[in-house]
Amino acid sequence: MARKKTAKYPPVKVRDPYTGKEVELVPKKVWELKPKNRKGVKIGLFQSPETGKYFRAKVPDDYPIK
Repeated sequence: MARKKTAKYPPVKVRDPYTGKEVELVPKKVWELKPKNRKGVKIGLFQSPETGKYFRAKVPDDYPIK
């Protein structure tokens, strides 16, 4: 029987676009979107707890990249 992974990273408060609710989730993946010669933003991939669909949202600049 497989054990459930415990989240090492802190949850982020984001708005679920499918349900419209504010939820605290841990992103599955985080990456930086950085155009040339400009400051970048960090984007996280989240999974909606109610619908199971994936969505992207901005995470804080000090969030660690997985």
